[in-house]
Amino acid sequence: MIKHAACAGSFLVLSGMACAQTDTLESVRSRNSSELGLTLSHYDYREPSVDVRMTALNIGIEYQRTHALSGDRFWTAGVDYAYGPDSYSGSGNLIVPKYYYNLKLAVGKDLFYDTYVLSPYVGLGYRFLSQAGGGLATSSGAYFYDRQSSYFYLPLGVKRRIAVSGGAQFETTFEYDHLLMGNQYSGLSVADNWGYSDSSNVNNRQTTGYGLNASVMYRRPDGWSFGPYWKYWNISASDSATWTYKKSGTTYSVSAWEPANTTDEFGFKAMYKF
Repeated sequence: MIKHAACAGSFLVLSGMACAQTDTLESVRSRNSSELGLTLSHYDYREPSVDVRMTALNIGIEYQRTHALSGDRFWTAGVDYAYGPDSYSGSGNLIVPKYYYNLKLAVGKDLFYDTYVLSPYVGLGYRFLSQAGGGLATSSGAYFYDRQSSYFYLPLGVKRRIAVSGGAQFETTFEYDHLLMGNQYSGLSVADNWGYSDSSNVNNRQTTGYGLNASVMYRRPDGWSFGPYWKYWNISASDSATWTYKKSGTTYSVSAWEPANTTDEFGFKAMYKF
């Protein structure tokens, strides 16, 4: 009898442990939610082959929407916008107005393990960056121009969520972004203000490159979350295009391309879930 009672007690304890584990995993599954928050980051863009660098302190806003589907699947959509004038150094020095935004739509699935949930996802993303430098001159007298970068990319990522004490959780995200197609617009027609005429704008196609994204967020039960993040782009040199212009009545044609470049952005964000 005592032996049977011990076994029954063990069964109840094990059942309770299983229920607690199930409740813990339920708390970190993907759920219907919206999140809105602010970001602050240090931005660093470089073109090593021509010794160009642009740095900025970016201030931004971010919105994320997640919708749970049957079979532990989910979809998520997000947009983030950041603004920060670039401090340009290369052919002289200059402050250039800049902003960028990202749009992303992805689908994924929750995979449950003993103490955490992994949520791999895949989707489609678009990034647009604008620098309104047309007509500005650097400290050395070189002219700047409007620049616009457009990337279509394939995001492949995974989130890991684990519950911690007090009903909170840690969420880590790592994402690889494969460049599908990019375009670099250079508003070189502004050269008409600097002694040229009939200067054409240039569009360069970009086909090779990738990005990385990572973040660690501490999510509180009251809906607030905080944590650091990192964004990185590594884009190869673009295809060449032809820039035409006139000077002193003579027409010139020049091959132009966007040099290989990298972008590093380290930041911190605060989000509120509702």
